[in-house]
Amino acid sequence: MLVLIMSGLFANCAFAASDPVQDEAVFDGNNVPPWRLFVGSMSNWSVPVEGPVTTSYKSKVLTVRVVDNKARDDAYQAEWNGGLGQVYWQSDTPRDFTELAAQGGALSIMIRIDKKPKKSVDLKMDCGYPCAGTLNMTKLFKAVPEGQWFRMSLKLSCFEEAGANLGHILAPLVVATKGDFIMSFADVRLLANPPPESLIACG
Repeated sequence: MLVLIMSGLFANCAFAASDPVQDEAVFDGNNVPPWRLFVGSMSNWSVPVEGPVTTSYKSKVLTVRVVDNKARDDAYQAEWNGGLGQVYWQSDTPRDFTELAAQGGALSIMIRIDKKPKKSVDLKMDCGYPCAGTLNMTKLFKAVPEGQWFRMSLKLSCFEEAGANLGHILAPLVVATKGDFIMSFADVRLLANPPPESLIACG
């Protein structure tokens, strides 16, 4: 009887150890707490996005507006007009995505390129300045057709290799550029099993 009980305990432990990490939505047509959307420029790096239109502080470097995708006001469009600006989702407290990364997890985004970039575009995971994992997306964003929604997924290991501390993520998605560029976001989430056809090489 003791052997059977102990065997059952070990079986339960093994099951718990292999229990998968849950997916996490950041933006699914609405910002999902604890994540909030911000715009930033040299004059102020953390302006909360509120209402139908938000513009970077004392400048028009970056404007974020609410747009329609599958429903009314269920997506955001970010427009850069020259000068360094960034748009990002952030939590007040850091999150630990090391287990998700160990299971092959990815940052998965539904986006649309509305105007191809004039200058280099970086996509980052931020772990508290100056800590970040930065991937250059310029080549991809220039290559895809304008005006078409598509999903792209980047393994969390890509960001880790680029310098991100996945145990201390404050902003899972930051997009920054210095040039004219327009892109839209319809969905942002962290997935344990991203669609294979959406995976993008680390670069």
